[in-house]
Amino acid sequence: MNRANDDGAFEFDLGARPAALAEVLQAKIMSGTLSVGDSLPAERDLMSLYSISRATVREALRILGAKGLIEVKRGRKGGSYISAPTGAAISQSLDLFIQGHDIRFVDLLAVREAIEPVAAGQAARERLPEDIADIDRLLTRQEELIEDLHAFSKLNVDWHIAVVRASHNPLFITMMTSISSALYSATSRDEFNLETRRIVMKAHRKISEAIMTGDPDAASRRMKRHVTSYAEELDLDLVAPHLGTAE
Repeated sequence: MNRANDDGAFEFDLGARPAALAEVLQAKIMSGTLSVGDSLPAERDLMSLYSISRATVREALRILGAKGLIEVKRGRKGGSYISAPTGAAISQSLDLFIQGHDIRFVDLLAVREAIEPVAAGQAARERLPEDIADIDRLLTRQEELIEDLHAFSKLNVDWHIAVVRASHNPLFITMMTSISSALYSATSRDEFNLETRRIVMKAHRKISEAIMTGDPDAASRRMKRHVTSYAEELDLDLVAPHLGTAE
């Protein structure tokens, strides 16, 4: 087990696994003890400092690299350097958290209600021509494939992410990307019937129109109405009450 000593530094349990060493090093990064651009101690120094094997050190570094917290450089000035985590790495971590915990669909909706209306309004102000083209393309494909449950469900998620991308807000984009697989699992079900998909399609058209014409108030208002009515249309008692156990 890892614990803080009297100086606030982290002590390391010599019997810990690579994940525990990664946790200790991550804590140093998050606390600012190690800053972006700093180098980690060499492998042999970490081995000596924590009395662990090279294999344990390398696996811990691999874990940090997968999270986007370090970058390994080769050559004369090679080593492991602290880097800012990418949006993709954060999204992957959040996605794993959602899939690994007993997250309820109603909680997913609450997150969407907090993000998507604001993002839609921002998209109406910040959208670029390529954003409008992407939203319009996905809208057309949804109309074409509305009778195909799984294809429509995938396009439904893609359209929502495209709207958030059009906001050009990296925090919104990272959050929506991280919940995309859970959202797909929750909607790619028989309860997401053709009539419900038609209602969704109607809402998507209205939101897209507000974004394309640059009306942030209408985009935000329509997205809020769309997301908050989602639970009623899908019936929360039937659809994915717990996302972590969704088939």
